Amino acid sequence: MRTDLPIAAFAALALIAAPAGAASAACPDPALDPDLLESKLEAFAAVGDYSVVAAVADGDESWTGAAGPRTVDGGEDAEADDQVRIASLTKSMVAVVLFQLEAEGELDLDDPIEDHLPGLLPYTETITVRQLMGHTAGLGDHFTKLFPSLAEGSIADLRTDMGVHHTPEELVALGTEGPLLFTPGEGWMYSNTGYVVLGLLIEEITGHQLRHELDDRVFDEVGMDDTYLPRTSSAGFRGDHTTPYITTGDDADPYLDTTGLSHSVFWAAGGVVSDADDVNAFYRAVADGTLLTAAQLAEATDFRTTGWGFDYGLGFAGAKPGCPDDPDAVYMGHNGGGVGHMTYSFHSLDGERQATFTWNLDNSHGYVDWEELQRTQDAFIAAALCGVDADEITVEVRPETASSVEELFALG
Repeated sequence: MRTDLPIAAFAALALIAAPAGAASAACPDPALDPDLLESKLEAFAAVGDYSVVAAVADGDESWTGAAGPRTVDGGEDAEADDQVRIASLTKSMVAVVLFQLEAEGELDLDDPIEDHLPGLLPYTETITVRQLMGHTAGLGDHFTKLFPSLAEGSIADLRTDMGVHHTPEELVALGTEGPLLFTPGEGWMYSNTGYVVLGLLIEEITGHQLRHELDDRVFDEVGMDDTYLPRTSSAGFRGDHTTPYITTGDDADPYLDTTGLSHSVFWAAGGVVSDADDVNAFYRAVADGTLLTAAQLAEATDFRTTGWGFDYGLGFAGAKPGCPDDPDAVYMGHNGGGVGHMTYSFHSLDGERQATFTWNLDNSHGYVDWEELQRTQDAFIAAALCGVDADEITVEVRPETASSVEELFALG
């Protein structure tokens, strides 16, 4: 059984509350405090054998940091601009492309997928672009079918098969082997497979590979020079990176280096490689009108309650950090589990306050103390988004959001 945060869930953030009568003392100027951020980042990294890289912004102010070595056996220290697999943050980028194509008259978000990709989905029910973007289509997921031993707490399949490349069509076929989980539009279930379908849709409409559309429409437009969607027939990283690991359950050999994971495994659902500062640049460009209009942003962040402790719109998740100066403020973003790189990215809806951070260990077998990981992570979020020191206020750690951790295992 996994004991870390479910990699599917953009779980509710820490609920930060000042002690009675102490709100003004607990919330001074929330501007960036580099010393506070550095200390909280180092405390977060010190919990286990992993490194953390982070980027935080408040308007024109910005801060980047890194703590810990790039590999579990020491060596070079991590750098703030190290590349990581941002996994499901890719979904926000794919959603942006779809909004742009709709604005160009190339599709309507309420189009049935069958109109554009006839025969791809083996169902008679109508499934729309919008439903796939918001995870309300009822599709299952392909990931555990690629590595079925993971759902049973074993990395055996990952160890032997992580380098195997797959076509998007193969992933869709795996994810749709069974019946729909519910009538489209009448439920919610996170589906990587749904975003693979959306990647194929983008390629069908534009006549170009998805990675080229992301380059032209998003990465080049924003100046995200360290961001790319790799070829599906490849693995690894183009530049300096923190090494991704998953715990094995074997005390004699506790960590498996997953650098060799095929980029085809996630593709449109989570294949992008980036760094923390580029991720902040992306979400800022979403908020400031560079990539989406105000109306499109409102549609993307029209969050619905999922029942899993977080809200979801169209390619964007929503949560409340509960900062003392504005406890009801909603932040947009996403999280991602890249089988080794675990990324959180949170942004105020105006794009002013931002935080993105990644640590390089998927703690599947509990080698890292869950409560301490949670506490130090929450403390960093409090410093990054709220400008407060969690040691001086009360922080209620967010609960686990799923009744079955295995149920969420594959959802990066």
